[in-house]
Amino acid sequence: MKSRSLLSALSLEPQDIPPIWLMRQAGRYLPEYQKIRQNFKNFLDMIKKPDICAELAMQPINRFDLDASILFSDILTIPSALGLGLEFGEGHGPVFSKPISSTEDIQRLPTEVPHEELNYVYEAVLATRKVLPSNIPLIGFCGSPWTLAAYSIEGKGSKDFHKTKKFITNYPKEVTELLNTLTQACFEYLKEQVKCGVEALQIFDSWADILSLQDFQNLSLNPTQKLVELLRKDKLTSEIPIILFEKAPPRDLTELDLKNITCLSLHWSQNLVMTSERFYGIKALQGNLDPSILKNSDEEIEQAIQYILNSMHGYPGFIFNLGHGITPDIEPSKVQLMIDLVRGN
Repeated sequence: MKSRSLLSALSLEPQDIPPIWLMRQAGRYLPEYQKIRQNFKNFLDMIKKPDICAELAMQPINRFDLDASILFSDILTIPSALGLGLEFGEGHGPVFSKPISSTEDIQRLPTEVPHEELNYVYEAVLATRKVLPSNIPLIGFCGSPWTLAAYSIEGKGSKDFHKTKKFITNYPKEVTELLNTLTQACFEYLKEQVKCGVEALQIFDSWADILSLQDFQNLSLNPTQKLVELLRKDKLTSEIPIILFEKAPPRDLTELDLKNITCLSLHWSQNLVMTSERFYGIKALQGNLDPSILKNSDEEIEQAIQYILNSMHGYPGFIFNLGHGITPDIEPSKVQLMIDLVRGN
């Protein structure tokens, strides 16, 4: 049998076939997900049911025989636990009823991570690991400190993050305090996930693209590097593989000094060939098919996938993935086609 192991790829071991998993692989594009989702009025209620999270995490594994599972949860669990009032309304994304709107709001945040408010996540890890085949690794995750800060200040997703940008300009010292608080919270949160059984971690920097070059370094990259450093210094997490996803950052990844990060997950807009030349033998790479290509004809899908496979042939530590989360309008049959093409079926 030809080898395709995610953990081996993260260790830079050459694979006969690239391991494959997908960002947002459990979700709205799957009819079996929709069937369960309709039983819950609120998404937050659903992710607070560990057995349901385990069932949802298993759906794409059962359907597609993917090479890794990822915890079914949300990146905003930490600010929710810090008391910002996370809500998921019908027809729109996450909204905070008590966003950070003043420096006093930052001072009022809990000084310690309220793990009891996050226990449902840890229980979901345990429940998922219990039903997941032993040869399939479970990936845990968090939002980057910057991404959590941007959501916490803006109060919701935004095209321009006007409120957040104004706040970071007016209160740079307090924003640094907020980022320090979130960095420590992310570290403790990820450590608990590892305790419960995850075998790799992914950090999602989902709002890197809204920052200027200087702000990206100070507000996004530096806190993320501090988080990675905390993980590396802790005995429990020192050896855990860490994957970093930067969404279209203002500076090319090849120019960054990314210490102690095992794998870079590339956004679809980033140059896979150039990045692979820079990090050959140094870091694993993951990505980076544009999810929208899966709406095209079979021939166009095959052409795009073959380009990636040809470009990364022989790269030690390549993991096939999308360059962003899969969208609800993708047909599962197209996902199966993609997997078959990657595996040469």
